[in-house]
Amino acid sequence: MKHLNHAIIFGTILLLSGCVSVKVKTIYDETADFENYQTFCWFSGCEFIIEGPDYLKKDSATVEIFKKAIVQELESKGFVRDENNPDFLLYLHVVVEEKEGQVWTPYEGYDDYNQEYYPLGKFLEQKYYYLEGSMIIDMADAKTSKMVWRSDALRYLDINLNVTDKSIKRGIRMALKKFPPKANI
Repeated sequence: MKHLNHAIIFGTILLLSGCVSVKVKTIYDETADFENYQTFCWFSGCEFIIEGPDYLKKDSATVEIFKKAIVQELESKGFVRDENNPDFLLYLHVVVEEKEGQVWTPYEGYDDYNQEYYPLGKFLEQKYYYLEGSMIIDMADAKTSKMVWRSDALRYLDINLNVTDKSIKRGIRMALKKFPPKANI
């Protein structure tokens, strides 16, 4: 009975954690004229550089997926990559941290240590581990170097995450959903 309760509660937590969507926070300079931005390039001399965990930076295939997904999303919005005269510059930063959580589950049965019976109502602590991933896209005016837009996409992930190109593209699409910002009327 106690193992069934634990399995049901833990399974529910895993199911719910899988349903957690990407949380995106966007900030921008309301004085910037985004209608003048038509071309883009990367920071650092138009060379794409991803900041993040070493294992990610060493995975050239994943880095290329990030790069292509950003370019495709911006091109779908009508922007053009221009290494000679960009209107704005892009910077990508990925943070992945291992986190620990705990859940208290109801327990009914005998304590294995002292063989004392505990009625339903005693709670046992169970630890679980997960990843907190954040992808930050910064944009700066190429002429003034002033930061004009930032998107921070946050998601909680399974500890054994296998990042796919589909999940990266979806994350980029969500992070850039509100770019360019609509003019205040």
